[in-house]
Amino acid sequence: MEIETLLKMKGRDVVTVHPTAKLSTVVRRMKLGRTGVVVVSEDGKHVQGIVAVRDIAYALAEHGEAKLAMDLTASEIMSRSVKSCAPTDRLKNVMEQMTRWHVLNTPVLKDGELYGIVNIDDVVKYAVQQMDLESEILHDDVLRLQTLKSLS
Repeated sequence: MEIETLLKMKGRDVVTVHPTAKLSTVVRRMKLGRTGVVVVSEDGKHVQGIVAVRDIAYALAEHGEAKLAMDLTASEIMSRSVKSCAPTDRLKNVMEQMTRWHVLNTPVLKDGELYGIVNIDDVVKYAVQQMDLESEILHDDVLRLQTLKSLS
């Protein structure tokens, strides 16, 4: 399955924030978007970084809650090294990339612009669907073999 197919099923919505957004805004956008990640972008098209719940936890540990609540911006706590994929990439390859790089969210870029996002939940859901399908196929094969055996 290509990433494009997955995006057609789940949607291409991505929660974004401006690099100067205060952390309170970042957290509010996460809550409203029901997500654990926001893409940091000046124009909503070009990815500058990602702020995930993990980044917020690390900032809390490093700066303490007072500074975290008052001063920090998205650009100060974001992960700058962002792994991305393309709509034409195979989901299996993206899944392997996410595992290799220990990332939970991968922006999808088309012609260098933000096109969607794939997260670990999407990948796990797809993997479970594939396992269910394979299980059904194997079950059908066993039934066919049993039927053939009973006929002979």
